[in-house]
Amino acid sequence: MKKIVLLFLISIGLFGADLNLKSGSVAAHTEMLMDKTIDPFNNALQAQITMQNGDITTMQGKFWVEMSLFKSDKSDRDESMYKEVEALKFKLATYTISSVTKVDNDIYKIKGKLDFHGVSKELEAKAKITATNSEVTLDATSMILVSDYGIKMPCMVFMCVRDQVDLSVKASFEIR
Repeated sequence: MKKIVLLFLISIGLFGADLNLKSGSVAAHTEMLMDKTIDPFNNALQAQITMQNGDITTMQGKFWVEMSLFKSDKSDRDESMYKEVEALKFKLATYTISSVTKVDNDIYKIKGKLDFHGVSKELEAKAKITATNSEVTLDATSMILVSDYGIKMPCMVFMCVRDQVDLSVKASFEIR
């Protein structure tokens, strides 16, 4: 009987594991002359991710955020941002993982597609990913040009918001 139980426990690890998101966030950063703190933050990241045999390079799935949940230190600027990204029309930004490649120790390159503002484009991120028997943590960075997604950044007189947006994604998963 002990051998059967042991065989069952060993075989559990041969199947894919769902990663249950415990917490997650997306931070964005851009700049404008005389206002260097354009840092909207969304702590309502959602995810549906799987991984095979505890191997980080087999991660598959997607992340998504509601655009109307990004908040910065200025609510009037947030309202303007929602208007520019058409948050009511394009409610979600979704990132679908196509591959994860180990670069060095806990550093990985994640390739995938970002669906944002009705446009789907390839996007690569650099990530620190660590895994234990019960948890996976991810800390990824990337950048986009919003003009690639059909969005024109607002300008006031001669000062425009920078087209480049630096992204930072943090997530903590429980292995199920």
